[in-house]
Amino acid sequence: MKKFLKLVMFTMMFSLLSVTAFAHADQETIAEGADLSSVKRIALGWPLYVKVDEKDLSDREIIETVYGASKVARAYVLSYDAAAQEIKKGTKIDILSLEKKKAAEEFKKNIKNYADAYVILTIANNSRLTLFFDMYRAGTDELLYTYQIVANRSDKSDKNTYNALSEQFYKHFERAATEQQKKLDKKK
Repeated sequence: MKKFLKLVMFTMMFSLLSVTAFAHADQETIAEGADLSSVKRIALGWPLYVKVDEKDLSDREIIETVYGASKVARAYVLSYDAAAQEIKKGTKIDILSLEKKKAAEEFKKNIKNYADAYVILTIANNSRLTLFFDMYRAGTDELLYTYQIVANRSDKSDKNTYNALSEQFYKHFERAATEQQKKLDKKK
């Protein structure tokens, strides 16, 4: 009986360790006073990213992969290209043809007409891939929500990894917004 209990304990410990060993390290922060439950439309801004290795994804591949991962989100997610088209229709300014700094200014100034919030992805890819998703209120540029996720050492810097990490961002944001809404409903 003692051996059986030891075997069960060992199996449980091993399974717990293996689950935590493969989980990505992440951290989320909700800005004080931020209303996440009101965010129904999210626009993706151009990522802040410097390609380190020839094998790394391009800016364009990253923004397409992050948008593709939005299929898990309940909120409507507007791709950067779709936002650029809407801005061009409304203002006649083609942000895709502007230099990055001017394009970012025009994006922030005009995105309030098409989304409740926008997300800027910052990527650190020197030793381990780390993604920082910062969500801002469209129109006021007030920081609402941040999510940081670090890839495992074994993860490659490829589309699959970007997709998996981006899906985690959408899921965590949705969970945070849902929990905030539940708290607001309880107060009523």
